[in-house]
Amino acid sequence: MTSSRQPTLGVHLLETITRGMYSEPFHCVREYIQNSFDSIRKARRTGLLTPDEGVVEIKINSIESSLVIRDNGTGLSPEAASVYLLDLGNSDKATSNEGADQNAGFRGIGRMAGISYCNKLRFETSDGDGRKCTVEFNARGIYQLTERGQKPATIVEAIEKNSTIEEEKVSDQSHYLQVTMEGLPADIKFLKEQELGDYLAMNAPVAFDPTQWSFSEKIKDIARACDCVSALDVVKILILDNEGSVQRDIRRPFKDTFQSSDARGNNQRSVNVTDVKGLPLDGDIESGWWGWLAIHERQGALADVPFFGIRLRMHNIAVGDEKIIRKLFRSQFLAAWCFGEIYITDPSLMLNAQRNNFKESKSWSRLQNRFRDQAVLLEKDIRGESSQRSSSVKTLTSRAQKQIQDAQMSIDEGFISWEERQATLEKLGREKLKLEKAAKQKKRSDTERAQIELKRQELETTISQVNDVCRTRTNEVWAHLNKQSRRVLRTIFEVLNNELEEKDFTNVQEKIQAALVPGKGPKKAA
Repeated sequence: MTSSRQPTLGVHLLETITRGMYSEPFHCVREYIQNSFDSIRKARRTGLLTPDEGVVEIKINSIESSLVIRDNGTGLSPEAASVYLLDLGNSDKATSNEGADQNAGFRGIGRMAGISYCNKLRFETSDGDGRKCTVEFNARGIYQLTERGQKPATIVEAIEKNSTIEEEKVSDQSHYLQVTMEGLPADIKFLKEQELGDYLAMNAPVAFDPTQWSFSEKIKDIARACDCVSALDVVKILILDNEGSVQRDIRRPFKDTFQSSDARGNNQRSVNVTDVKGLPLDGDIESGWWGWLAIHERQGALADVPFFGIRLRMHNIAVGDEKIIRKLFRSQFLAAWCFGEIYITDPSLMLNAQRNNFKESKSWSRLQNRFRDQAVLLEKDIRGESSQRSSSVKTLTSRAQKQIQDAQMSIDEGFISWEERQATLEKLGREKLKLEKAAKQKKRSDTERAQIELKRQELETTISQVNDVCRTRTNEVWAHLNKQSRRVLRTIFEVLNNELEEKDFTNVQEKIQAALVPGKGPKKAA
């Protein structure tokens, strides 16, 4: 039987696709920045703006608990505003590969993200034809319809009863769209300038800071080689205070030199970036993605650094965090030893509802496999660098010097036994062998070989000095004992050596030998 009844979309569904999708407050701001970015790029393509123009201003009013986001993109005519600002899930941005390639947004839901957090959501826009359109939503009224005891309502009814649209003529010919969220919770994170600025710096499509980062042109060169320069499109984002004064010009957080601690938050060290290189590491450029990797001395995981790890971006907007790529490493702890970015340019890939990863597809599976290949190469590089550091001239000569100093101390104080003397010779011999192998490595410079040879000669001299030792403290102590007494004493020492830790055994042995010195004997307890 065929029914003519149309399905009813209850107002609770609106709660699911807004608050459910944008449970993180910052994601709400990201949606509006994304829409502004699309509008500004469209204005550039149509000639309304030059390639270097386009700005998004964010005004924080902590006193009134409101946030205003305004862009100078194409804006909307009243006719378009009545469709795109009132409709839900209605977007023509990605109806073709060209549209998907040009626009970051595609679902037509993000514009409603603000009703999850504010009491009143207002859009004001103009396309520059002398008319302004204002669409306002009573967000609190919409969500009251989802509370218990309320009469069932549809999404259409909720929006119709809690929205207004007004059109008026204006003398201003500017094109813009302004979003205002009023009645925000006082403690919401994006009303705090520092937190909002740090979030946007890492996630929004903003430029690198030329005063902090020297490699933006090198990254552009990498993009040009892949024919993907548009993946680096940026927009200027300014944070304003209550009075409209600029508080922060948002830039990417990368730095040539920065401080990092270890995984436990200790041992601060300075990290210096010397260059960037392109991804893929194997140089096999292919369509759908490209990236860059910072070159620096990787001495451990980067901690307390906002950009650690390798992160994904699409339309120059962050996708999730470093965990997406980290999971593809065989040894995941090594993923935090480096940092860089991968730019996804395949328009067939679709972001999931939370925009923190991509939907499963054959294309996404193929790219993940390629990223695994890159992770393998990167892990090999990291381990190789670690091994090289362990065999560096400074490390090798420092270890050798430590053995030389220990041997000299034993020579000065006298070896306790022939066993100790032999153990010292073996340690010196091992360090000498390491230096000889290191000197033969092709990567060594003449200066490094000279340093290694100098320390090797010091080891040779110390080995000769140890070999020249003819008597030990044991010989001197035992000189007055007969053969039977020496045999008993050796047996006692062997038992003690097997039962005690090396340090404890040495202490006991020295005390026994001191007590055996003629004329001294054991000390009596007080």
